[in-house]
Amino acid sequence: MAQDRMEESSAAVKALYGTENPCSIKGAPELGEIMQKFIYSDVNNQVKMPLAQKELLTLVVLTANNTPEDIGIHVKGALNAGATPEEIRETLYQCTPYVGFARSKAALIEMQIAFEEAGVKLPLAEAGTVTDTTRAEDGLNVQSGIFGREHILAGYDSAPADQLHINKFLSANCFGDYYTRKVLDLKQRELITFTAIITLGCCDPQAKAHVNGNLGVGNTRQDLIDAVTVALPYIGYPRTLNAISAINAVVPAE
Repeated sequence: MAQDRMEESSAAVKALYGTENPCSIKGAPELGEIMQKFIYSDVNNQVKMPLAQKELLTLVVLTANNTPEDIGIHVKGALNAGATPEEIRETLYQCTPYVGFARSKAALIEMQIAFEEAGVKLPLAEAGTVTDTTRAEDGLNVQSGIFGREHILAGYDSAPADQLHINKFLSANCFGDYYTRKVLDLKQRELITFTAIITLGCCDPQAKAHVNGNLGVGNTRQDLIDAVTVALPYIGYPRTLNAISAINAVVPAE
């Protein structure tokens, strides 16, 4: 059985990355082998989502974990799995309001290098849909569609005067600047958001809110469990179990 896992994982790594191996660790070959078999045999067999989606969510986790050194090989893996360059870029953009500009910038720099090495035709077409005059209202509309307009406006009304700007930034920046962009739909963007939040850890209220958000746009409990399972090798068991608790609190197993 151990040999079967090694053969299976080696074939998966070769199909996605060619001669490169994201699990190769200089000076620690045994850990690299454990990592490879766990991710590319155990996790791959458990999670039935398309390979391209697994690679895109892995990019989310790597971005939120602030490990840009691993971004390039997984960009190439995502391309080989069938993701488009635009889907990869938008996945990293969608991380930004949750992980901050610095982490997204570091990931995007590595993405660009990988695109150039892979021969991707650049620059990619722009995907923004809002202007400075429409972003606040368009963002509020998207936010309201996911979480309910009454809930959002009640948050505006109850916010202390010195923090109301944060609520309005959330609508205009987080939802207006990012969720309104083309290429990815709301189901994809909400699953990216949830994955980024659980990777950061210590964000239980936000994790639960975006469990609800995911359900509201049509994702399922299984989609969320799959996203957590993809993240697990990179975030460890404490953050994984916290993510599972957030899911169970909102949508318990039947």
